[in-house]
Amino acid sequence: MSERPMTPERWRAVDTILRGALDCVPEKRADFVRDACGADEMLRQEVISLLGAHESMSTGFLEQAAVEQLGITPALVQALAGRYEIEGEIAHGGMATVYRARDLKHERPVAIKVMHNEVAAVVGAERFLEEIRVTALLQHPHILPLFDSGSVGGLLWYVMPFVEGETLRSRIAREGPLPIDEAVGIAREIADALEHAHGHGIVHRDIKPENVLLHGGHALVADFGIALALEHAGGERLTRTGLTLGTPQYMAPEQAAGERALDARVDVYALGAVLYEMLAGVPPFVADSREAILRMLRDPPPPLAMLRPDVPPAVDAAVRRALAKVPGERFPSASTFAAALATSPERAEPIAFTPLPTVDAIDRGGRPFSGKRVVRTRVAVYSGLGGIALGLIGGWGLGRSSNVPSPVVVAVDAGRRGGGSQVRVASTDGLALVVVDRAGKALRTIDANRPWTPRFSPDGRRVAYGAYGPGRNTSDVWVTDLDAGTTQRMTDDDADSNDPQWSPDGRALAYSVSAPGGKDLAMRRVTESTATIFAVRNGTQFPSDWQHDGRALIVTDDASGNGLDILMQPTDGSAAKPYVATAADESAGRVSPDEHWIAYTSNEGGVDNVYVDSYPRASHRVLVSPNGGRHPVWRGDGKELYYWRGDQLAAVPLSLGRAGAPPALGAETVLFTAAYQASINTMYDASANGDRFVIVTRNRPGRSWPNDNR
Repeated sequence: MSERPMTPERWRAVDTILRGALDCVPEKRADFVRDACGADEMLRQEVISLLGAHESMSTGFLEQAAVEQLGITPALVQALAGRYEIEGEIAHGGMATVYRARDLKHERPVAIKVMHNEVAAVVGAERFLEEIRVTALLQHPHILPLFDSGSVGGLLWYVMPFVEGETLRSRIAREGPLPIDEAVGIAREIADALEHAHGHGIVHRDIKPENVLLHGGHALVADFGIALALEHAGGERLTRTGLTLGTPQYMAPEQAAGERALDARVDVYALGAVLYEMLAGVPPFVADSREAILRMLRDPPPPLAMLRPDVPPAVDAAVRRALAKVPGERFPSASTFAAALATSPERAEPIAFTPLPTVDAIDRGGRPFSGKRVVRTRVAVYSGLGGIALGLIGGWGLGRSSNVPSPVVVAVDAGRRGGGSQVRVASTDGLALVVVDRAGKALRTIDANRPWTPRFSPDGRRVAYGAYGPGRNTSDVWVTDLDAGTTQRMTDDDADSNDPQWSPDGRALAYSVSAPGGKDLAMRRVTESTATIFAVRNGTQFPSDWQHDGRALIVTDDASGNGLDILMQPTDGSAAKPYVATAADESAGRVSPDEHWIAYTSNEGGVDNVYVDSYPRASHRVLVSPNGGRHPVWRGDGKELYYWRGDQLAAVPLSLGRAGAPPALGAETVLFTAAYQASINTMYDASANGDRFVIVTRNRPGRSWPNDNR
């Protein structure tokens, strides 16, 4: 019989029965335990063991056992004795664990956050507590207060209220986009809290839906000053542990670039991103990794009007200004952002802002950013502490599932004009995985939560993709059988697996998997349960295609520090070889069926374009999309190439020559228009004969996916 792990839930069952047994006279305890445990023999043995220990030791054993089962050190229990009584664990994150406790002096529930040992070691107690105490000065109706803090035995802890309610994250996950007036009202309350903190010289640095608590219809901002305290107290030592600060979806470009001298405008940017998500149901930037999101910060997000047409121009204009890439083009303070939002949501005309000069964003070296280069950033992600902020609030979705939107549900309306169809997405994440024909007519949908990088199997019967499973806040690889309608989960861990690529025989999948240095490459056969890591490098790498002889993967690599490059990574794990590595960004390479050519995306000309070049040696490059394009995919016979220009899927016929003879290109045709969810890696695929496409689309709940080719 295998031993069951002692989870907090399991311990509560043991504790309840044990306490009930102790209420019985000694001679009746064994009968009580037998009846209470029923057929669970392991549970009975656990209770009997603890009961025997309790009867042979002091009366304090029960309380000591309880805290030890919850992973609470005796030193912490001793430090809190007489002040707080810990009742159970609420949540466990990368930097801290949060416990529900009772404040014995004031007879009130509280949440105690205890920093992990490795974090406390590099931060240092004295400096951390000094910074934390500054936040205790913040007294505001929309700021969650700090009650207490301390250190003992190398542990750092602080106490905040335990309040019934939910986070803004769980509200959006449950309902999707909020009513406009309610979203604006919440944003103005957050802005009011930020203005108060900024007046005390405190910049939050991690405003996001997880840190906004909704209680009685009003907003409370949590964890004020925690990010700053960690950065000041730990500095580069904290970064060396792999735990860094910030949340990419809400991070201003200057914060993402590693600037240390940040001001209130990073919070203005983050609040703009939060309001954008409240209105659209998705953040301004969505990608399958932190690194990918940080690269997207150079571009403006999709217009709110495209995702939600009923957003008034005044609100849209205010959000756009808050999300300006250059700090000087944003609102100078949270209060001016709030004032702009005070305009009635029904007002049709945009707010008249004072024009600001257009300047290029400047990186740390003083060089202007341009469309030709991706902003080089350090991965400044404060996921551990930020995510654990949920744990401060009782009933606010501390389980992992609270951070994961419900699965996508898509309804297809047939019989539309011209034989087409429209796809209505009833999801909270705003993304759908749809299979369509060459005219853009929806053939079927795949029920997937936050889908990413779909790929047809070589026989066209299955689709592999990344998606978030129930109760997960990281992505796994899934395979859906289109004929049988069944879905198989290929990975099942917290390693954020994505970007699947089928082997040429359809028997294996290669994919990217998160690692301390970025992302590594893994491979597993579809009939087996174990995977093999075969390519490890610092930085992030995304497989975009599998060489048709099975010997190598085509990989988009971000490890050089000089932009995105395309590598050929042998599947035997030997060293990768560069295919193209220039000062521009090259990505999303796909090898032609005859393996003499490769198509890829490059921004060498300042905008993304599709090129075809000889393979395996680049020497005969041809521009395919003179008007812009990205993410090329070959038809199975190599006689047609597909790519996206904005939200239009284009097709170009080709006649491929051998080495030394460049391919002949035909006239481009736009097949259909769709809300394509573009990212670094290719977010769609074509069947071998080009009659079907599987696409990740961005659609807000209830909005149809247009087929503009009709």
